[in-house]
This record gives sequence, C-alpha cells and structure tokens, in this order.
Amino acid sequence: MLPRPAPAGCEHTALFDEPVHLVLHPADAVDHRLAPGAQADLRRFANAPWLLPGPETACHEMTQRACGAAGFVPRAVAVAGDFAVLAALVARRAGVALIPRMALPSPGPDLSIHSLRVPVHRSVRALHRSGTGRQPGIRHVLDRLTMARDG
Repeated sequence: MLPRPAPAGCEHTALFDEPVHLVLHPADAVDHRLAPGAQADLRRFANAPWLLPGPETACHEMTQRACGAAGFVPRAVAVAGDFAVLAALVARRAGVALIPRMALPSPGPDLSIHSLRVPVHRSVRALHRSGTGRQPGIRHVLDRLTMARDG
C-alpha cells in the first residue's frame, strides 16, 4: 500500500508480498462476533482502540491507509516500534493491531489472528548497492530470502 523509492546509489529487489492480519484478544473477537479463523472486516473495528507501529515505519502508514480504505482513522492508544510489543499489548487486551504474517507471534490463548476480508499485503524487499544484485554472493542471499517466505 506504500511503495518507497530506493535511496541514491541503491536499488531494491522485490522478494515477496506477505499478508497482514488483524490481531485481537479472543474476548474482543467474541465481542465483535468474530469466530476463530474467520476473516475480519476492518470496518467493524472503526471504534476499537488501535495499537500502531511507530510513525517512522512503513507499517504505520500501511495501517493508516488500510483503515482509511475501510472508512475510518484508527484511534491510536499505543505506538510501538516492535510487533512483539504490539502483540503483547493485544494479549493484555489493550487494543487491536494489524501485523504482517512474518511478524506474527506463535499462536497462543491470548491472541485471535484473522485474515482480512479485503486483503492487505506488505511488500518485502532487499536493499543493496546499485549494480550488485547479480553478483553471486548477493544473488545467493536474495534467493535464500525469497525462499524464507515459505519456511
């Protein structure tokens, strides 16, 4: 939802896109009549307290845009630069958060994780110096990173 240009002297290689999930406390899921594993409609969370990534991150803007596309501005009650912190706050029932798949914690009894009815994806890219993407060592790392999405 938010492409960013590469800094001068650098280029990026697209690795993959990953889904973003709504994460909330199971009791909040029950309050919203959201069954375990059911897709979530962000519009239903317009009045929820939101836990946001730090404003210096692309994921902060992604959350703002995803909520905006659903017709509301999220009411932030906490901001953290680490998805593990956001998940811990969700587990304490402090609010709801959008968290990319790779940043999701292990499922536990204090988290209800839901795909979105209108999917949101985060693009994962590797940044490297211009012209180095075909060098064998760099190419090997890029290939391994691409394979990491499945493992």
